[in-house]
Amino acid sequence: MTLINCDIGEQGPLHEGDRKLMAFLHIANLACDGHAGDKESVAAFRALAEKLGVRLAAHLSYPDKPNFGRAGMEITDEKLLAALAAQLALLPGVTLVKFHGALYNEACRDARLAGVLAGWLRQCGVSGVLAPDDSELAYAAYRLGVTVLREAFLDRRYAFDEAAGHLRLLSRAAPDAVIENVSEALAQADEIIKRCRVNVSGDPARPVWKAIKADTVCIHSDSPIALELAQKLRAALDQAEKAVAAAGVRGNIRLVKPGFCGTAGLPAYGRQHIGVSPGGAMDCFSLKRGNLMLGNPEGSPVLEILGPPELELLTPGRFVLTGARLEAFLHRGSGEPAAVEHSRVYEAEAGDRLKFGDRSYGLHTYFCFRGRDGGGPAPAEAVPFSAVSGWADPQGRIRVLPGPEYHCLKQPGLFFLTQWRTTYKMDKMGIRLAGEPGLSCNMGNMISGAVADGTIQLTPESPIVLLRHRQTTGGYPRIFNVISADIDLLGQFAPNQPIHFVEVTLQEARDFARQKEESLSKLRRT
Repeated sequence: MTLINCDIGEQGPLHEGDRKLMAFLHIANLACDGHAGDKESVAAFRALAEKLGVRLAAHLSYPDKPNFGRAGMEITDEKLLAALAAQLALLPGVTLVKFHGALYNEACRDARLAGVLAGWLRQCGVSGVLAPDDSELAYAAYRLGVTVLREAFLDRRYAFDEAAGHLRLLSRAAPDAVIENVSEALAQADEIIKRCRVNVSGDPARPVWKAIKADTVCIHSDSPIALELAQKLRAALDQAEKAVAAAGVRGNIRLVKPGFCGTAGLPAYGRQHIGVSPGGAMDCFSLKRGNLMLGNPEGSPVLEILGPPELELLTPGRFVLTGARLEAFLHRGSGEPAAVEHSRVYEAEAGDRLKFGDRSYGLHTYFCFRGRDGGGPAPAEAVPFSAVSGWADPQGRIRVLPGPEYHCLKQPGLFFLTQWRTTYKMDKMGIRLAGEPGLSCNMGNMISGAVADGTIQLTPESPIVLLRHRQTTGGYPRIFNVISADIDLLGQFAPNQPIHFVEVTLQEARDFARQKEESLSKLRRT
């Protein structure tokens, strides 16, 4: 969930506006006598934060009350750190810091200053800092193991520094730098939180979008729209949190008969260097499609079904089946079971049971669910796979690119002429193929190298196509790689099924990936 933070205590311990704002915040950044605030205001707002369950951050600044900390200072590192330590001492035990004004802006641009501040935070036992995602301060904190809460601003306009390749806030001196309309600030929040982008054109009617990532969004307490903006945004975030809690199968279903199934989500990339494979659902497109049809966050947990179970719904809501096509019947009380159409959203009540029959297509079926309290779109007509699969090869072939050891194949054309079949030697790690002998490689022993989703390795027995639960390195020649758009299709190949391959260019692979993403984008807009 995205958190709301606000700079508090800059206008005295009894300021009515600040005290009202506290009820709608997740994080209060308390001014600690650098640019504003004093011991009395810190104590007053700390007590209020504890009462309301609001997390505190120390709001630290250049020691410059006359300029409210918004002007740079010529000051040695030793004097600056001493001043910051004195400010931090007003909030003993607090482990989250946000820098203010000129110090915040300079630390975001100046790698040397960012390194000094990050090192000081670590020495002081501060475990977290608020900073823009693409800032030098964030980079320095990451390197030293200090947690970064990526921050964006709702009541300020952004520009893009082309030379530096970074987002920056428009100077307060620039026309329209401050957003003073609640609807416009909420629209900026919506873009940042839901779509991870912000308009840098300065004109809402002619947006120029740049990527931005935020764990927390800031509202300035001295803004005339601060209270109304905080109220409306907190209500929207709380409602979104309820919807997320209602999304997915965890806690919402019971397995009456277990079958062969399990909870699945999206792959987790970024840990292959320490030997951890991405994992996740075998057919992520079907998982995302089902969740989007329900209005869920697209990575909400689903039930991935290989051997049909019998389910009981514990929560009233809506569900849809995607992926492999299974006969399914909804049982309600003593009434006659109703056939469930694939790729169509259905209403369900607590106590309803879902039973499955024969499979007519594919291997992995996905049961996606959303509790009624989470809202979401009403049931509508079925959306079959054929309506969203324009990116797939019309002949059902799996498309590949040459791999790192492709050049070692003696007759690479044989790979596309061979009548390959999947075998029973398959699991979530990979699929061993069977076909006519003849494909060979003139490479001897090789040093193990990194593998990826869809890597095709040539073993002495036959090729293996690796899937998302694969190992992270391998010592067999990597002769081809399935393109990213087709990885999910591999998850629907059952044992002893024909599989045909075709080589494409890198540009074609990119085009197919873009077409696939556009298919999901249409569901997001719907």
